[in-house]
Amino acid sequence: MNNYTNEDLTILLNELLAYPTEQTWLEFKKDNTDPERIGKYASALSNCASAANQRYGYLIWGIDDKTHQVVGTSFNPDTAKKNNQNLKLWLHTQLRPEISFEFFKFPVNNVQVVIMEVEAAYRQPIAFSGTAWARIGESLVELSTLPRISEQIYRTVGKDWSGEIVLRATCDDLDRKAIDFARMQFAEKHKDDSFFPEIETWDDITFLNKAKLAINGKLTRAAIILLGKPESVHFLDGAAAKITWKLLDSEGNDIDYKHFEPPFLLTVDSVFSKIRNITIRTMPDGTLFPVEISQYDRWVFREALHNCIAHSDYAMRCSIVVSEYPDHLQFSNAGAFLPGSVENVLHDNGRPRFYPNKQLTEAMTELKMIDTIGSGIRRMFLTQKKRFMPMPDYIIDGNEVRVILQGKVLDERYTRLLMRQPDLALDDIILLDILQKNGQISKEAADNLRKKKLIEGRYPKVYPAENVAISTGKLDEYLDNKAYDDAFYIQKILEFLCKKGQASRQDITQLIKKHLSPLLTDEQKNKKIGNLISTKMSSKLHFVMNIGTRKAPSWVITEEGMAACKSAHPDCKKDCRKR
Repeated sequence: MNNYTNEDLTILLNELLAYPTEQTWLEFKKDNTDPERIGKYASALSNCASAANQRYGYLIWGIDDKTHQVVGTSFNPDTAKKNNQNLKLWLHTQLRPEISFEFFKFPVNNVQVVIMEVEAAYRQPIAFSGTAWARIGESLVELSTLPRISEQIYRTVGKDWSGEIVLRATCDDLDRKAIDFARMQFAEKHKDDSFFPEIETWDDITFLNKAKLAINGKLTRAAIILLGKPESVHFLDGAAAKITWKLLDSEGNDIDYKHFEPPFLLTVDSVFSKIRNITIRTMPDGTLFPVEISQYDRWVFREALHNCIAHSDYAMRCSIVVSEYPDHLQFSNAGAFLPGSVENVLHDNGRPRFYPNKQLTEAMTELKMIDTIGSGIRRMFLTQKKRFMPMPDYIIDGNEVRVILQGKVLDERYTRLLMRQPDLALDDIILLDILQKNGQISKEAADNLRKKKLIEGRYPKVYPAENVAISTGKLDEYLDNKAYDDAFYIQKILEFLCKKGQASRQDITQLIKKHLSPLLTDEQKNKKIGNLISTKMSSKLHFVMNIGTRKAPSWVITEEGMAACKSAHPDCKKDCRKR
């Protein structure tokens, strides 16, 4: 909202008093203190301001509605309450979708006047306590009885906020580094076009026109968002052009935060640099888990955040937020998800007829920030598939869209399945991803996955299959990478000790290491060998014992070990004994 001085408010009041009569978006009152009625007026004035193409609606206390004389008011918004709750806070809970409004209290001719400035409805009517209102003459009426006003409000859906001209802005308000980088990105995108050789000869405004950031030489709001200096955001009339990174603990408590302002073309990499993108190392014995996977793919991160920038409803004055938890990221932006569902996007049948930020979206495409509409989301899913990581989660809640990227392996069976069957269809992977997240799929979908031997269990408690069929072409590779079970390693060690009498840790490592899966790191191999000899064979099975020191062990076979070795090789004539 606007920050007014008392002088500004006096000028505004005089401008509103100059209207010969009240307007549908302008109401004068003396002492209306009923919270319910104030709420209905807020809804009505917001809706009527939108229909009349006004930025704000106004409810003014302390004015005679017949004579327009300043008479003063006893209404005080600072102390007014509803059910022991501050009036302003209570109104915020009752007005949906959320809109901005503010009370301004100031003196005029030694009496008090109060102005309530209400933001105009945008893309859908504003309802109070579930009902949208409008004004006809001096009466409040339900908006549902006035389809013409409703149509005018919904017609703002087609308006492109990002394409509006910023009359006073010039190239001096744009960041030089951002312009230069934008030129490089634009040239890369159009390197095969006939006009490519001309690009470097264009002056800045010609380039901005070509890149969909200016119209007829006039900068748009899209230019300010992508290329503007941080101080240029004042041209956006209070809209929130800000990305907030928040670091939270597992309980959701804030640990740290940082705000990032335009130019958003350069900001995204700065946000990514704040993320603790550790390497996941997880490979249970005998599985095909990857050795190392970064928590978050740089391209997927950029695409998720670029989508927030492209599709955020800036008029709602809400920041884009990147919330970093210990094991996942959440991206959130204000605005509707126009395709309706992620499934529509993935199947290429959810492209909307219009985009809330058409100019911004087209400019971002020209600068290689986003792919063609819809394809970027599908590519995010495919990239996560190739990385054997969980699929992105889209949570669509009215006027907010949230995207969650997991930074950990949720179900080892799911990961093994993706590694062993890299050609799985995306639709099947999405269903398996739902199951690994303890979600529910339909019986029909489960039956289809079972036929492909991709799930186990009895419906509805099904889960990704533990043992997945391996295609013939991958069998040799699988056998090469497959680790033996512990019984194999134990027998190898027993035979070695039976033959040699005793062995150092280095001897056993050389014996076993070559038989371990090549997908294990050296660190993982050494840890496994240590656990096998010290924990399993010595402490649990008592097959071996250390006759050396802890730092320099010397392992020998025990009576139990000799018996086990003899049992595995009943025809062996060698007389095993401790040395």
